[in-house]
Amino acid sequence: MEHEFSGEVIEWRGPAPYYFVPVPDEDAAALKAAASAAGHHSWGMLPIRARLGSTEWKTSLWSKDGGYVVPLKDGVRKPHGLDAGDTVDLQLTFEAPARKQPQRKAAPAKRVLVPRTAGSREPVTDEQLTIVPANEALWEDVQAVFGAGDPGRCWCQRFRMLPKESWDSEGPEELAARLRDQTACGQLAGGKHAGGSPQAPETSGLVAYLDGEPVGWCAVAPRADHPRLVRDFRVPWLGRNEDRTDPTVWAVTCFVTRAGFRRRGIGRALARATVPFARKAGAHAIEGYPDLVDGGSVGTLAMFTDAGFAEVNRPGNRRAVLRINF
Repeated sequence: MEHEFSGEVIEWRGPAPYYFVPVPDEDAAALKAAASAAGHHSWGMLPIRARLGSTEWKTSLWSKDGGYVVPLKDGVRKPHGLDAGDTVDLQLTFEAPARKQPQRKAAPAKRVLVPRTAGSREPVTDEQLTIVPANEALWEDVQAVFGAGDPGRCWCQRFRMLPKESWDSEGPEELAARLRDQTACGQLAGGKHAGGSPQAPETSGLVAYLDGEPVGWCAVAPRADHPRLVRDFRVPWLGRNEDRTDPTVWAVTCFVTRAGFRRRGIGRALARATVPFARKAGAHAIEGYPDLVDGGSVGTLAMFTDAGFAEVNRPGNRRAVLRINF
């Protein structure tokens, strides 16, 4: 199903991206009906292919005010010189996913392939790991890292959710769709943007590979792109005079190591990789907020100090603020 329409670019100060194009009511209703008929239920997010001029990319329509809006990442918007108030011509394509056929009772059990490097406790070295920006990784690789459990429930959206949103209210499929948009996974194939432009789309994290297997994830992005971090999380702000909207201060907010590869130093390697990544992206500083008791998804004190971060504040017995100024 294809829809073509003209719309005005709007700015919506939520989690990045900040620019959207509302889908006309008639087209939104047709897309919603087609998705429902295809058995697609995505808690308000609808995966589509979008085209703007010669640029084509995969994204998800966001639900807003009973309709849909098309997110415009900076990697798409900026090369076209678009800003709020501009009118654009878009083409949207929704392809219904193939329906799964029920398995016969006599069908053999599905064989599960175990990564050949899983299960070892041997510490990894930087030479063994390949760490890339998430837009150079496949979305399937990120999914493999997150797996089941809490990472596959949160999808690194803890600090990015809006007021009244929660894991349960939004659902894992929508949160996963948000992360996919934030990372722009797979949109830098062959060193070029999916539309053919050499400019890379913005991304919000790093993916680690060991012997070709995706084994780790780290979220690193502008601090101001995390509404709940800015609004509700007190650790970065207690006893400090910080501009919460400063886009040049970046934050390392989440680490995920794939089951079977934990306690091998992958998180430490990812923490080190955040520094050149943020510096190259134009950050003036980068911060982390480790948990001093068990580390958890936010990392440990040792991970950050090993990466060259210095402690600048300790607002309580359990949390610290570590920072590098460039």
